[in-house]
Amino acid sequence: MMAYMRLELRRTLRTPGFIIFTIAMPLVMYAVFTNLSSFTGQSKHDAALYAMVSVGGYGAIGALLNYGAGVVTDRTVGWLRQLRITPLSSLKVVLAKGIIGIMLGIPPVLAMCAAAALLNGVRLPVDEWLAVIALLCFGAAPFVLLGLGIGYLCTAQTVQPANFLAYFGLSILGGLWLPLKIFPQWMQTLGAYTPTHGYADLSWRVVFHDPVAGTDITVLVAWLALFAVFAVVAYRRSASRRDA
Repeated sequence: MMAYMRLELRRTLRTPGFIIFTIAMPLVMYAVFTNLSSFTGQSKHDAALYAMVSVGGYGAIGALLNYGAGVVTDRTVGWLRQLRITPLSSLKVVLAKGIIGIMLGIPPVLAMCAAAALLNGVRLPVDEWLAVIALLCFGAAPFVLLGLGIGYLCTAQTVQPANFLAYFGLSILGGLWLPLKIFPQWMQTLGAYTPTHGYADLSWRVVFHDPVAGTDITVLVAWLALFAVFAVVAYRRSASRRDA
């Protein structure tokens, strides 16, 4: 499995779009959002903290979803057929791609933290920096599994629209673009149970020194389990497709 993981990591990092869409674009969004005085209704420093988490998480989620959904290309070129004749089980294939996906979320998170420090003078104690980086990197695990499920289940024609709806829909509803408090009450209630909000809220609570909410952890774990089942079932179902 380690050899397969090394191959996947090298192949993905060589893709030009990885740098553009998961690092460069979120950095531009961060520079814009932190200069909007109405972004959080707070000071510029607090807005910079809020956006560091939300846009950094947005970039990490994008990296993981795009990587996961990229398996539709593997199906098209016959790579999945080759994997199925190896000793790797379906669970190990999904697990390996999940681990690689989490690793790919690290660069956009580190880039966003560096931008917050350099552009907006964000300063945090070392333990808080480490906590935020760890939470944003490892807390994004559910999204690579979602991306894998989409990639295994969809066709080459439908994967991008499905990925787009999942990415932007969950990001907006989870409060990554705008704080949930500006939405109607029913959207706030619904958004609080999305994986994107639980994911980002853990880090928001660290930087704003609020107590950790057990609901966030429960929500993330529940979505992680649900998306894991979705990814494994979609992988097995893809075996019946002609392009798989």
